Amino acid sequence: MIMQHSFFMRFPLALVILLSLSIDRLMAAPPEGYQFLSLTEATQLASRENKPMLLYFGRYGCTTCRKMHAEVFTDATLSAKYNTAFVLAYVDTESGNRIKLANGERTTEMQFATRSRILGTPTFIYFSPEQKPLFKKAGFQTVAQMNLYGDYILQRHYESMPLKEFMAQQ
Repeated sequence: MIMQHSFFMRFPLALVILLSLSIDRLMAAPPEGYQFLSLTEATQLASRENKPMLLYFGRYGCTTCRKMHAEVFTDATLSAKYNTAFVLAYVDTESGNRIKLANGERTTEMQFATRSRILGTPTFIYFSPEQKPLFKKAGFQTVAQMNLYGDYILQRHYESMPLKEFMAQQ
């Protein structure tokens, strides 16, 4: 009877730990409802389809990433725009997953993030259809900001003005 009591005392604790680990692990992933690919797949697809790319750097335990997932990436208009017009890539800044860069080099997501000078998450880098990096934004971004960044790229305003000037006109 003592053994049975001990099992039932420990079972809820084990279940809570297991569930919390599972939930936290899910939070490290890119937002649901978006077609995020690995960097390797995304760069190949963006080149093949001549589409702009959004590279999202996130990490396990990032509270600002979770806030963006809940408050920004749930916006239906934003989701439709980004899923249709952009190739989306996600890099976990703490991951040891191996990726292949466009130049053929193999590295880990963590090493790539370090080389890309990603100091915090979330960080977003936008690329032109020609795969030229255009600008980087770090930290929480609103739905309105994300929509304007998308418009700046999709309407090719980067060819005639800096992002700061475009944003000031809006």
